[in-house]
Amino acid sequence: MKYAEEIKLYNVYYNYDKSMSYEATTDNFEKWLEQHNKERIADGEMPEDKDEFEVQEVGLILFEKEKVNE
Repeated sequence: MKYAEEIKLYNVYYNYDKSMSYEATTDNFEKWLEQHNKERIADGEMPEDKDEFEVQEVGLILFEKEKVNE
């Protein structure tokens, strides 16, 4: 088990025309992108490249120490 504060989270933004649009918060960008592209392909759209996204680590502040499942 991990303590909640040990989990690293990342905000994912689609970056276009010098403007960013929030997409998701995830603990694994590579897995998120894989799932995101599977959904796009299923919808008849082209997959997106990781270079099209800006990924920023979330500054997570927790006040309660609770264990979460890994």
